[in-house]
Amino acid sequence: MKTINAQPDGRFPGRDPEPVEATLGELRSLVRAADADLGVAHDGDADRAMFVDETGSHIEGAAAFAALAAAELGPGETCVSAVNVSQRLVDVVAEADAEMALTPIGSTHIITVIRELLADGETVPVAGESNGGIFFPGYRLARDGAYTAARFLELVANQPASAVIAPYNDYHNVRENLHHRNDREREVMLEAAAQAARESDATVDTTDGYRLDYGDSWVLARPSGTEPIVRVYAEARDPDRAADLAEWMVQHVTDARADARR
Repeated sequence: MKTINAQPDGRFPGRDPEPVEATLGELRSLVRAADADLGVAHDGDADRAMFVDETGSHIEGAAAFAALAAAELGPGETCVSAVNVSQRLVDVVAEADAEMALTPIGSTHIITVIRELLADGETVPVAGESNGGIFFPGYRLARDGAYTAARFLELVANQPASAVIAPYNDYHNVRENLHHRNDREREVMLEAAAQAARESDATVDTTDGYRLDYGDSWVLARPSGTEPIVRVYAEARDPDRAADLAEWMVQHVTDARADARR
């Protein structure tokens, strides 16, 4: 095992503590140079884990989560995730004949729903978000980056990491941030998203904003909890489909914003 930035320092001099592709260049280079089987990156408090495959390529958090969930879920069991859950995980849950429970974005919401489901006698073997924060409630009801890394290492014991996540690579995401000036604009924009949902033939979830599921794709409009922004997300296997869904929702929301500014 080789480590980078393993000396505790709350100033994080080695890299930004957020383990995203843009901050993991040194890890990716080391994986290639060392001919390693896997690279693991943690955030500042190490409750999340992100991965680099044996070629030095970044593994998307949604793909890693899907691979872990596929290894855990069985018929009738439940996976808990946030409302911006990837289509990858939706497909894994369907293939396992399991159930999906959606929550508002944030780990505390996920913990609350896990507790409720367990109290009702449901089985929740895995839960989490695509940012590397995964729960294995049978182990402990908290995110644990080291344990997540250990579980992912089990998956790569008999095949390369690139092969483990290969079934979950062919998905395309679009994300747009739409700014608003005040609460009135925000409400008008969200009402436009609600109207789009009412006019659609999708399955609509209003857990946190408006998520429209079409079976093979989805689009979500939700307000940021920290910035004056309405976020629009879309995902599909077909990149054109993802782009079209995002554009359709963005058009509804920005048209309403423009009307509010007149």
